Amino acid sequence: MTTNKVLGAAMIGHAVESYDFVIYGASATVIARHFFPSGDPTSAMVSTLAVYGLAFVVRPLGAAVFGPVGDRLGRRAALSAVVLIMAVSTAAIAVLPTYGSAGALAPLLLLCCRLAQGISMGAEYTSAASYVMEQAPVRRRGLWVSVVNSATFVGSAFAALALLALRLASPEAYADWTWRLAFLLGGVMALVGLYMRLRLEETATFRALEESGAIAVRPVRESFRDWRLFLLLFTIFALLAVVVHNLLGYFPTYLATTGAVAEDTVLIAGVVALLVCAAACVLTGVLVDRYGRRPVLVAGVLLATVGSVPAYLLAGGGTLLTTLGAEILLVLPAAVVGMSATIVAVEIVPPHIRATSTALAYNVAYAVFGGTAPILGALLTSWFGRLAPGVYISALAVIALVVVLVALPETREEPVGTPDPLVADVREAS
Repeated sequence: MTTNKVLGAAMIGHAVESYDFVIYGASATVIARHFFPSGDPTSAMVSTLAVYGLAFVVRPLGAAVFGPVGDRLGRRAALSAVVLIMAVSTAAIAVLPTYGSAGALAPLLLLCCRLAQGISMGAEYTSAASYVMEQAPVRRRGLWVSVVNSATFVGSAFAALALLALRLASPEAYADWTWRLAFLLGGVMALVGLYMRLRLEETATFRALEESGAIAVRPVRESFRDWRLFLLLFTIFALLAVVVHNLLGYFPTYLATTGAVAEDTVLIAGVVALLVCAAACVLTGVLVDRYGRRPVLVAGVLLATVGSVPAYLLAGGGTLLTTLGAEILLVLPAAVVGMSATIVAVEIVPPHIRATSTALAYNVAYAVFGGTAPILGALLTSWFGRLAPGVYISALAVIALVVVLVALPETREEPVGTPDPLVADVREAS
């Protein structure tokens, strides 16, 4: 099976996942007007952001369902199932009735679609990373995984471009109905991803597990049995969740409201910054293959620690240059932490529970910290001022830095079929 076929099929799911969340987050003001009562705009916006967050609550459920699919039926089966659900739920938002025509049924249907998206995304990110890592050459595992994960930010940039094009074509039509086309396009992209994934072959690692009779019987139970490993991965992914979804889910709204930046300027700066982030992802993959996972992850956490508050200082500048500077200060730690943490996660977990354990740690962290990032960012800004979200990110980064320095082993030389010594120690203790 060719490199392009493996990477392309894995990348498109990542791209659609981030595309969906950016489309929703950047369209929050329009969605609030269409799906919630118009009498109280603040309440409508908070409700819209709450629906955004509730999609994260069910992500651990998706991990608990589709992670075991990946460990018991194969990585390919899990990847195909999640992208199918993603396609249906995203396209459905494009045809939902508004509050004006359906009343309370409108926000209920919106919530159902978002919950389905959350369930499907519960195993997308880590399942794709596991699949690619098991297919990659040993010395290029970091590069292959980072290339796939860069699609997260390419998909985000494409979402911002799609919205910008729709707004520029006709602001009135966009506010009325053309915003729906962005969701319809996401559904079509996911169907293309389904076609590509159905043509993939299963990984040699999973086939070896099948042949040796080493398939996990209860992968969820075994994942929580290794509790020290789970907490380690949870801490790293918690920081990643806050950085990424503060950036994708809240920062565009923050710039347009608190920062008083024009919406077109927000979208343009977002596209440029996200493309920079995609390039930084690939560079991170090169660096982790050359210098190791741990030192690069430490560098990324340090970037989050020192760069978050200055980003929110720049966000009040109101110009394209200051907005772009603020975005880049947030996207760089998102790229470096995201790539190095993901690579460590899929390498450190034993192969027979790799899909389940990484999905659970990732999505429990995202449910707690990712889903709350937009609404908590808005509340912190309201309560403590415009720099408060940056302080929050920096505080979490300090905690993550201590955990990484104390507990995280290096995994660059670990074979994909051999558990890390930390995992072996945990298993003996349990």
